[in-house]
Amino acid sequence: MLKKILAGVGIGVVSVAIVAAPSFAATDPGVLETINATGGTSATDGLKIDVAFGNIQIGRNGSGQLYDSTDLPDPTSYSNVSNYPVVALSDGTSIVKIGGGSNPSYHDWDSFTSEATLTDSGRSGSVVNHLTYGSGTSLITADFTITYTYPNEYFNVKIDLTSLGTDYAGYSHRIYWYTDSYLEGSDEGFEFGGVTPGGQTVAGVFSQAGTQIEAFRQVSGQNLFWIAGEYECPDSGSYTETDCGAPTTDGFINEYVDFPNAYATSTDAIDNGFGVNSALSTAATDSMNFDLLFAACVNESPLPCADSGLGTSVAVDPALPDTGATVRTTIIVSVSAAIVFAFAFFVYASRRKLRFAWTNDRVASLMDDLEARLSGMEQRAKVAAARRRLRK
Repeated sequence: MLKKILAGVGIGVVSVAIVAAPSFAATDPGVLETINATGGTSATDGLKIDVAFGNIQIGRNGSGQLYDSTDLPDPTSYSNVSNYPVVALSDGTSIVKIGGGSNPSYHDWDSFTSEATLTDSGRSGSVVNHLTYGSGTSLITADFTITYTYPNEYFNVKIDLTSLGTDYAGYSHRIYWYTDSYLEGSDEGFEFGGVTPGGQTVAGVFSQAGTQIEAFRQVSGQNLFWIAGEYECPDSGSYTETDCGAPTTDGFINEYVDFPNAYATSTDAIDNGFGVNSALSTAATDSMNFDLLFAACVNESPLPCADSGLGTSVAVDPALPDTGATVRTTIIVSVSAAIVFAFAFFVYASRRKLRFAWTNDRVASLMDDLEARLSGMEQRAKVAAARRRLRK
């Protein structure tokens, strides 16, 4: 595919090339907007989000998270990076697809304008790209909005179909969004989907090492369809459920159907991606929004990892409603305090030369007993933590 060999702009440095002015230059074209421009360099300084032409690149821990990891969105040409907001329309006979990738049956968005509202010294905020295709009675417009709050590992994507030209009266439509993923320096990985222990519907991909995920999260008021599998499943190629979660002969968007709410069943790492779409509609306007999550996983499988990345508190064991770390710390501190008290009493008794023959032996015995209890409690805490991990 063409998109796999396109050269782009480095994730860490924005370069400026001398190019011919695009055809829409006179209409005040949009520019590359960035949220948290100084972030994305480590696992703790938030996500760096670059937006142009309805395309995004996510900087995290020093690398781009979407294909190609070294590219940024290009404000002078559509689809420099491999993620696409698509409006697909059908009159029952033909399908019109605006905003797809390298597939020649898709039309690129023609132009866009942009605006950014940043807060927290530029680390949080929103970027809006106003997209246009066609003109006159064939004009289609859509808004692509990114909203991020530092230092979250996720942000919100909102796609609004704001107008349809009269040429499309009577057409039905769906809004799609999909991406080619790139995790931890690799273009291949595995897929997952379902409901997290915290009750969040998520679907996406995880790295071959199992230590990083990229996923969509359903938000309140939405009922979106999703897919996680071979990156071409949405827009091209003939695949079985092994690679797409359901069979497709030409890509789900080309077939004008919903994503299958399924993920690839392949046991091998594949060149993967994921996406979502809104329900079929005949309304003149439409909207969908969802969260995108980019998170590290430490000793967690993907669904519990998604909970952690989203900041969801999960009560795995009703008897221990938190993670167990607080309980274990409290035990250690409490018992340690008892040992300190016993030791202080021993010193006091010795210095005051109290005439209790049993003082030294009694205190020593107490300290041995408390130390034994502490060791037992630590072991039980470790067992409880292991059981919680297995429940996840």
